Amino acid sequence: MRIGELSAKAGVNVQTIRFYEREKLLRKPVRTASGYRTFEEADLERVRFIKDSQQLGFSLKEIKELLEIHESAKTFAGSPQTKSKEWEKAFRIARERLELINQKIDFLKVLKKPLAAVLEQPGAEKAMVCPASLMARPLAGRTGNHARTDSGPASRLRKKTA
Repeated sequence: MRIGELSAKAGVNVQTIRFYEREKLLRKPVRTASGYRTFEEADLERVRFIKDSQQLGFSLKEIKELLEIHESAKTFAGSPQTKSKEWEKAFRIARERLELINQKIDFLKVLKKPLAAVLEQPGAEKAMVCPASLMARPLAGRTGNHARTDSGPASRLRKKTA
């Protein structure tokens, strides 16, 4: 299949396919005599895997690692112990992603509470004030000026993921 058909079936832009090629997430396709790229069903499955993995929050670097593990598992004729180590690596990557997702969920829960409290106040919509400005906290040692501090939920998430 040609690049347009591949992109349509995978639900991505043609430029995305070219990007995946440049980043070596996709193999370099065979070209016809007239220079058109030709792709196989395996390429379509690979693009779908990449998109599905991105939906789960995996970075392209992590996806590349997972693809390498899948390839080595298919082609490697080594010992079962070596294959096991590769799959352990895949599970480690997935566990790390799950932990990051859990941290983001915790962060969003912390963000939700003050925003919901502001929005649930009687007459909040009639106040003609942006709800976000009502959530700002004064800096320590200052009075009257409102600014965000580094003790809020966003800074805690940054500290956890740093």
